[in-house]
Amino acid sequence: MPSEGGDRVRPDPGVVQVTASGELDAATDELSRALDSAVAGGADRLVVDLLDVTFIDSSVVRDLVLAHRAVSERGGWVRIVYTHHLIKRVIEICGLTQVFPQYPTVAAAISRTPHHSDVNVGGSTRGGAS
Repeated sequence: MPSEGGDRVRPDPGVVQVTASGELDAATDELSRALDSAVAGGADRLVVDLLDVTFIDSSVVRDLVLAHRAVSERGGWVRIVYTHHLIKRVIEICGLTQVFPQYPTVAAAISRTPHHSDVNVGGSTRGGAS
């Protein structure tokens, strides 16, 4: 269930954090509404915490891309926190690993320290598929 904030500590008060859990697909629009609310509220630094999410489909990717576009247009950023291999795979299949590199924690996303296996070198992802 998406929410703004969540139980996890947010190390930077200037960052809007949206937290989700469970399986997210076209039938669950809570994340979409939370992202829309954050974007409409003027968020220019947005962290989407998907650590407790086990599945996403293309509708979720679409929502993330739309939020990314809107926030980027005003000079901000959207960073996604995830560790689940299925989420990573969906992002890879969509060709969005450069747009949404894998951040293992909210703090890493805020400090822009991506997971080491997602650093692209020569157009390929190190670390192989999970």
